[in-house]
Amino acid sequence: MKTGTSTNWYPEPQFVTTEGNVTVTEGDHAFLPCRVASLGDRSVTWMRKRTLHIISAGTLTYSPDDRYRVGKGRVLHPPSTDEWTLHIKFAQKADAGWYECQVNADPKITRPVKLLVIDKNVDDPFYVHEVDSSTDNSTMVELEGPAERFIQLGSVLAVTCIIKHEYQRGPGHVTWYHGGTKLDYDSPRGGISLQTEKTATQTVSKLLLSSVLPSDSGRYSCRPSSGGLASVTVHVQADQQQAAVQQSSFNTSINSRVHLRYVFLIAAVCHIILLHNYYI
Repeated sequence: MKTGTSTNWYPEPQFVTTEGNVTVTEGDHAFLPCRVASLGDRSVTWMRKRTLHIISAGTLTYSPDDRYRVGKGRVLHPPSTDEWTLHIKFAQKADAGWYECQVNADPKITRPVKLLVIDKNVDDPFYVHEVDSSTDNSTMVELEGPAERFIQLGSVLAVTCIIKHEYQRGPGHVTWYHGGTKLDYDSPRGGISLQTEKTATQTVSKLLLSSVLPSDSGRYSCRPSSGGLASVTVHVQADQQQAAVQQSSFNTSINSRVHLRYVFLIAAVCHIILLHNYYI
């Protein structure tokens, strides 16, 4: 055994957790994230999964399509960072699908990223061009209440979105839309409140709109970043009686279930008391 020599050990490259789904409107710029820790002398490659076409290696782009950019002109691989973001300019519906960020480690490691492209001509945030059908999406999304609601002018609209997911696999964020318009605290409408509660297997997002107007009528949609969607159609009515009658169909169905539970509970208690008195 030779002396005076040493063996240097370097950690293997590994991916840093980033968003696995990216959604853009047709014509917008798409940024597909990829972060690699301990890259060392390895290289990062982006590939289109459907066609197995290599888009880039390092900061060099091999695609003839100049809409793909990795590092030149945009801050997509800032020096001394672990970021290797694929930038697709003016995304088209044909760009939708799965992409892979790869590192030539031993063995090779890969991280998939799905791009969704929304049709710009459709006033609906959930009209998405068909993508790879092999998606394994275990997320379930639903809204509390009926698919159509009637609410009185000037009242508060409250919509609750329930997202059920695998253990510790909840969405990074939940986005709300009114038609094709994204809703958040900075929306021009104002009076918007968003609340999110998370557990290991469920995420609940609540949308509150104060002092609703006729312009607030329309379709409200909940879209978690992990996939899935749910929507409700809302009608704002100035006629208090008509709105109350329409909304009561939802409230009555809930109240009737609650009342039935109490009836069964009382009947069970009375039955126990009668049996007790009978045997005494």
